[in-house]
Amino acid sequence: MDGAHDDDRCGLCGQVRDDQHDRQHEESQVGEGRRVEYVVVALRGALAHYQAADDPSRTFKTGADVLAQGLGIDQADLLGRHYTCWVTPTEYGVIQNGFEVA
Repeated sequence: MDGAHDDDRCGLCGQVRDDQHDRQHEESQVGEGRRVEYVVVALRGALAHYQAADDPSRTFKTGADVLAQGLGIDQADLLGRHYTCWVTPTEYGVIQNGFEVA
């Protein structure tokens, strides 16, 4: 998995972020969101790498300890774990909350 492109893609829609993309996510969308399913595909050091279950090209990373705590599981049980969370676009990025084991 290549994490080099994580910052180039929108956390909500998975498209490459550019001026046109940012215009599509206007202020009217701020606060709206949806539940998204992810799967943890790798653990590297303190990071958990995960991808959207319906689109493996949408890859992300986060602190493994934070994700495990949010899911209420041991960090050792993260690899291969499917989970969902509520993804909400904001003016400066995406907020994920409401983590649940799928």
